[in-house]
Amino acid sequence: MYKDGIAKTFDKELRKSSITVKRKSSIPIILRDMAPPEGSLFDPVKKWEEEKEKRRLKNLSDAKAVTDAKKKPDKKSGKKKVKAADAIREANATEKDNKDHRKDLEKLSNLRTLRALRESGCETGAGRINRMLKMLHIAVCDLKMGSVSGSEPEVLDILWALEEMPVFRSADELLKAEKSLKKEKEKKEKKDKKDGKKSKKDADEKKKIELTPEASTLKNLYKDGDARGNYKDSLKYARKLMSNKDDLISFQLTKMPDRLPPLSVYNRRFQLEDWQCDILQAIDERRSAVVCAPTSSGKTILSTYTCKWLRIRFYSFFRARFLCGR
Repeated sequence: MYKDGIAKTFDKELRKSSITVKRKSSIPIILRDMAPPEGSLFDPVKKWEEEKEKRRLKNLSDAKAVTDAKKKPDKKSGKKKVKAADAIREANATEKDNKDHRKDLEKLSNLRTLRALRESGCETGAGRINRMLKMLHIAVCDLKMGSVSGSEPEVLDILWALEEMPVFRSADELLKAEKSLKKEKEKKEKKDKKDGKKSKKDADEKKKIELTPEASTLKNLYKDGDARGNYKDSLKYARKLMSNKDDLISFQLTKMPDRLPPLSVYNRRFQLEDWQCDILQAIDERRSAVVCAPTSSGKTILSTYTCKWLRIRFYSFFRARFLCGR
């Protein structure tokens, strides 16, 4: 409880005035002070605003897709011809991407340490993949050689940051699909050779998978490396290290609690889950909610957002009260 002014009362029977001290609960002030300060690394209010904007844009795109699906296609028009302006625009965008990629490669070729690579930035998706793979290779080599800076949390931190990248996941999936298709093709050729049949080249050419620029870059990077090994072997080593952990959650909580997103220096990406969004929406609408979830599932962000929400309204309330008093 804290003092909130005084109240004067007068008893007519006793003809005596009395002064009482007004008191209020300190809980709003405690919650206000618990909120993260301005400019902190992770602001739940900012994250929730970003998520709301994403959801709004997604709803608009879904509505547009539904309206486009309802429109009947014009049978007479057939395939639309590519306009000259669109073709020029596409060629310019491709040329810009290639130029940016060359700049990224030149920049990364001069960087040899984890700190230098962490502080650098890349313009293209292929450049970001190259940067993360190079950092993973350095961390794995340091761990194998028993270096002071080498550690398992460092390797796993970089690995999770790499696998969280959508551009890397899509490129890796394309390479896996290409590899499996190649194996199927080889098996079919062996079977046809054994049976004395000729394989159909036209059907095989149609099944060929087209690689994106990022997937082509990743394919070349798997062959790249240095005197200590190549990037593909380092990636395999990191994945094997993760799979050999009997209790990965315990390892995260005990050995690398300061590296979990969004605290990780390699992965600042944090995605709100649907149940968190529902609770945050309830807080905005000033509705009561009960949260029952296991440890480390993301409950703290809800209480932190509540504190931040109260801080904003706390200051606005007292500012309005001060201005009205004047």
